[in-house]
Amino acid sequence: MKYTIYGISLSAIAILVVAAVMVFSGRNVRRNEMETALNAAIEQSLKQLESKKGYEIGNKQELVADFNRILLLQVESDSDLQVDILTADAQKGALDVRVTETYRNILGLSETITCRKSVIMEEYVEKKPYFIVTFLVEGEVYHRYTICQGGTVVTPKNPNRGRKHFSCWVRQGEDAACELDELEVEGDIVLEAVFTG
Repeated sequence: MKYTIYGISLSAIAILVVAAVMVFSGRNVRRNEMETALNAAIEQSLKQLESKKGYEIGNKQELVADFNRILLLQVESDSDLQVDILTADAQKGALDVRVTETYRNILGLSETITCRKSVIMEEYVEKKPYFIVTFLVEGEVYHRYTICQGGTVVTPKNPNRGRKHFSCWVRQGEDAACELDELEVEGDIVLEAVFTG
């Protein structure tokens, strides 16, 4: 009799553990599905907006309608969805959406998952090139970074070489000290450290 009660207790615990794992796993699957669907719907609706170069009417209703249509095509699970459009701007290509999914888990209990995504479509009229700024100390690279054309050079921490004292930075092949705060980047720049002492 003792072993029967022990066996029934272990079976009940095993069933509860399996049910808990399935509830947790089901929740993760639902969240992943909703996040994937939300990402795809927002990206596709903004791509359509970009390809149309704006809507004829120019209002947010068409953008919202496109988003809702694409979202419903993405979601395959049996659930109720509440879509809250927090921001929709067809002129600027901005979309901020919160989706709440209500479903029944494996135990028959109602659960909800909320996902939110914000996207702003960026268009650059003119893309500026990037250039490399390299700082050399005794022929070795001390510091290197990329900077947009027209940007101002940012000076790294002054190098230390024992008894030698750092004096200034000069352009490679030149002797005159550079005023880095006033140097605008129009191409790749190589600067060398000058030491005294």
